[in-house]
Amino acid sequence: MALIAIGVRAPAIPAPFNLWMNIPVTADGETDFLPTISGPGDRAVFRAETQAIAVISACPMDLSPINGPDRIIRELAFEVA
Repeated sequence: MALIAIGVRAPAIPAPFNLWMNIPVTADGETDFLPTISGPGDRAVFRAETQAIAVISACPMDLSPINGPDRIIRELAFEVA
């Protein structure tokens, strides 16, 4: 929907890359939803080596502790340089 909003039609929609989420695969092949191990001020730096469109979203999950044990939705900021 974000691409359509800017008039771009993608030939395929890739799977999301969940940067801050802590969802390990257990020994029996199941997944677990654990609180993030990142903290305030943590960051990631990426460099596009070709023209790119990045779509970013803050996780609105408030049913599991994936955003922290207090289940408060956190702020997300990004910078393009």
